[in-house]
Amino acid sequence: MKLKEIIDDLLFPKGLYCITCGKYIDNTRTYCLCDHCIRHMSFGSRDLECGEYLDKASAAMGYGLYERRIVFNLKYDGKTYLAPIIADILYDSLMERLYSGKDCPYTDADLIVPVPVHEYRLRERGFNQTEKIAKHLSAKLSIKMDGLSLKRVKHTDAQRALSAEERAENMESAFNVPPDRIQKIKGKKIILLDDIFTTGATAFSCAKTLKEAGAEKIYLLTLLSAGNRHHLMIK
Repeated sequence: MKLKEIIDDLLFPKGLYCITCGKYIDNTRTYCLCDHCIRHMSFGSRDLECGEYLDKASAAMGYGLYERRIVFNLKYDGKTYLAPIIADILYDSLMERLYSGKDCPYTDADLIVPVPVHEYRLRERGFNQTEKIAKHLSAKLSIKMDGLSLKRVKHTDAQRALSAEERAENMESAFNVPPDRIQKIKGKKIILLDDIFTTGATAFSCAKTLKEAGAEKIYLLTLLSAGNRHHLMIK
């Protein structure tokens, strides 16, 4: 554990503050959320568009003011102590699918591959938020995390202000599998882990790269789904 994470654990002990609004709570609260915030969140596994290369895609939550605060607090404010809580939410969404009889190939995967960030962004931010989450989800699912076999080789513009077409163009040839890692993923069933699904441009580009390198199946798992047209809530 890094020094910053140790300090975070001391300053923000799990179960003392709501992870979205900062209100004092007790350690009985689900996902360290206060009553107000959790009531305004949309939980529940939902299917996403798979495109050409994904074999399954789902999100654990919708995308609203309260939900996105969880990701933004981790991603932009460096609150890495949120990673295990996000992993808990993702794990519970998979168990929801599994025990409700819905299609859940995730538990049979061989590897968890987090969507990588470019080295420039890694230096700027200091960490890859998706890899932080993947480490905790890997422990919960007993599925190995592989953070070396998918690399972001193109430093792209921020996706937030781009149209769907611009996002797809932005992600063209943005990822690769290093030659010495091809055997690590060849024939493997992979959980591709990301934080937010919007148009799918990033996920589709990652999946295409992994499939072309020999991966057998790619199952996208993401925390948030942004845009109603991209998901179907399971019943």
